[in-house]
Amino acid sequence: MNDQSKKMFYLATTGILAYVIADIIHEVIGHGGTCLIFRNKIELLTSVYFKSRPGNILVDIGGPTANLIFGILTFYILTRTSFAKLFFFQVTAYNLFWFSGTILHSAISKTGDWTYAIKEIISEPYSRISLITTGILFYTIILRALSFYLRINNSEQQIAALTTKNIFYSFLFAFVAAFVAGLFFQSDRLNSGLEGLLEMAGSLPIFLLKFRNDSNEKFRLNYYFGLIVLIVYLAFCLTLGKGIIY
Repeated sequence: MNDQSKKMFYLATTGILAYVIADIIHEVIGHGGTCLIFRNKIELLTSVYFKSRPGNILVDIGGPTANLIFGILTFYILTRTSFAKLFFFQVTAYNLFWFSGTILHSAISKTGDWTYAIKEIISEPYSRISLITTGILFYTIILRALSFYLRINNSEQQIAALTTKNIFYSFLFAFVAAFVAGLFFQSDRLNSGLEGLLEMAGSLPIFLLKFRNDSNEKFRLNYYFGLIVLIVYLAFCLTLGKGIIY
């Protein structure tokens, strides 16, 4: 395997793993964990859908809130470690952007995680305006925080992997992985796959950040890491992707 193939393999596995973690944090730990805390019954759990009985607005917002908390935690780790910068940066960005993305999604679709929660506080049309304003505000804060990190670390060799091309290809693999995982949901394959794309689309603002130009950094191929990621992703598709019905 030549150097370019090694690099693409590393970018693929890094992006896919970052996506899987963000999705598990959102669906399993966020929605599922909150549901269990309130002793509600989980009816459906997939990579893009979650249903429980009875309905609970705290369960609805549990998913994006978990992404926000985990994103803040990984951002702290990112600023304190020199290990796997590309991986930790993507995990941080995806979780934080998913939080903001769900807010705007609820404002546009009127069916997202925040729809019923905001209606309990503010009536229409102010609830929709509030969601749009809040979503844009959080996107702005997150972009500023990540930009600040890149700016103060721009001269460090430790973040040489954070180039525009590396982020693009790694995100692309994550994007495709979200779609493929959704296709495993037999009841509604296409819409589930498209919903996976929509989730990852919430992280598109990552391309508004200023990364390095392409570097000559060589990636060391770790077959064990790659094999573990592929096994984890396959297990993810066959469980959450396929859907767990209780």
